Amino acid sequence: MKTNIILKSQDRELFGLTIRQQTQGGFLNLSDLEEAYTVTRVKNGWHDKNITMILTNPNNLETIYYILEKQGVIKVSLLSFIENVKNQGFAKHMKTIGAYKTTGARHTKTVWVNPYIWVMVAMDLNPIFKAQVIGWLTDSLIVNRIEAGNFYKELSRAMSKFSNVDYVQVAKGLNYCVFGRHETGLRNSATQKELKELESLESKMAFAIDMGYITSFEMIISELTKIYKQRQLTK
Repeated sequence: MKTNIILKSQDRELFGLTIRQQTQGGFLNLSDLEEAYTVTRVKNGWHDKNITMILTNPNNLETIYYILEKQGVIKVSLLSFIENVKNQGFAKHMKTIGAYKTTGARHTKTVWVNPYIWVMVAMDLNPIFKAQVIGWLTDSLIVNRIEAGNFYKELSRAMSKFSNVDYVQVAKGLNYCVFGRHETGLRNSATQKELKELESLESKMAFAIDMGYITSFEMIISELTKIYKQRQLTK
């Protein structure tokens, strides 16, 4: 996945609000988390929490240090890290080391943060909210999209033995089989179930080509057409 796509499917909803995630680096949207908590807090009468204070709490700063050190993002001592945050400010220093960024301007400004730091903040908000986040995270928010992308690479590799392959036509065919239609960015809003179905179809097609059951590009299109028609009949 070379393009930094923002994922927004229904599976990404936390307390009814969509939490956006970027495919490059897995950055999660901190502003979405704050909004989700605020709406839920007001509805349930929970205490207000300041996310900036959570991030800059001495204990959490130490946790952030070890998170980023483990990932190889920073190679300085804990003392140096704390001093840099103190001198530059949290947001500025996090941007410098590539763990925090903002996009948009003025009323459209939104904050993105390293996914591990995002989780740390979410765990520090409220016990009920924390329990919901744990369940939300275990649904493999990005894994299925990456897997579907990886299996398409395998299918592309298998198809490369045919000289006249139209990869765009195959991609469209896969979309019609799984989603019943084709449009730009369709897979980015897909549900977990749809992505699993896409992953399975791509895997089976690659296997059929590798085993010699499918011997031409025309047969690929023919098989996809059959699958699409069969699924339309069962709906």
